[in-house]
Amino acid sequence: MALLKVGEKDRDGRQKRIEHTGRYLRASRTGGLALRAQTRAAGINLTGNTNRGVRVSTRLAKNTQVAFQNGRFILRGRYGSDAAKFNLSKTGVTVSTKTPIGSFNWIRPGRSSAKIAGVQLRGHNAAAIQGIFALVASVFWLVRGILRLFTGIIGGMVRLAGAARARRELAQEEAARPTFEREAVEALGEQILAEHGDDPSTWAARDQLAAVAFAFLVMGRGAANAPPTTAAEGSTSAAETALLEDLQTAGERWKTWLGPLPPEDIEPAMGILVVLARHLASAESPEWRGETLLALDDACLRDGPKTLLQEAMIDLTAEAMGVELILEGE
Repeated sequence: MALLKVGEKDRDGRQKRIEHTGRYLRASRTGGLALRAQTRAAGINLTGNTNRGVRVSTRLAKNTQVAFQNGRFILRGRYGSDAAKFNLSKTGVTVSTKTPIGSFNWIRPGRSSAKIAGVQLRGHNAAAIQGIFALVASVFWLVRGILRLFTGIIGGMVRLAGAARARRELAQEEAARPTFEREAVEALGEQILAEHGDDPSTWAARDQLAAVAFAFLVMGRGAANAPPTTAAEGSTSAAETALLEDLQTAGERWKTWLGPLPPEDIEPAMGILVVLARHLASAESPEWRGETLLALDDACLRDGPKTLLQEAMIDLTAEAMGVELILEGE
């Protein structure tokens, strides 16, 4: 045991009361020096103290003790929580509240206690200290509450500003995004294909897909030509080479239909895309249509985020292929 319990902590983490408590010797600031001895028999505690005399005590019920000390009757009881503890004695009942530095008795402040740096205080001095502590704690909690409120308001304003900015950007993007009426552009597409004597329904599915992919990957980014069929390091796979060759062939068809690419008027191109997508979907299952559209959507991301024109192409192609698009989270 440390000298006078210096450095020892109680269950609340505070310095224990500075005193010496031995088996037979007890020394404290308020109680002085005293010899004591204690024994227990048949549920009765017998304690002898050179300063306080002889005390006989027993537990009457849970948290209730009765005792006789030097012929004087003592009744003690402690019930309830730390926030509101009821204290029973032969003179009546009081209510106390536990605090970080001790306890404050609301009915009889003179029975309050306070412990500071291991020094135990009782009575009106302790009540005064408890009052000062309560005042300081109230100011602290008030300031902390104001700071939390202020921080919450600032955080809320920042979140609202961010949400407003996001909505504004989304609205601007939607306003800038081109929109097309499927029936109107489809008629243009049918007309152009008929003028050149092309019927996509007679093509192989591979050629139909290549023509749709060219619209997505090339014209959707405002470009004129598909990527070269051979990479700079010559490592292009056979499948990639075949796909790039199909895109080159599809590009020649698009130039025949529209002239120099990218076209100045995009509506005829969107009409041809609708016709191609419709014929591509007519011979395949609904599951295949959805997988094809997802593959085209992923391919659009190869060169970076999708453009607004590519987004419009996806919506129009999905409508033409009979694929229902569901936004994530809906």
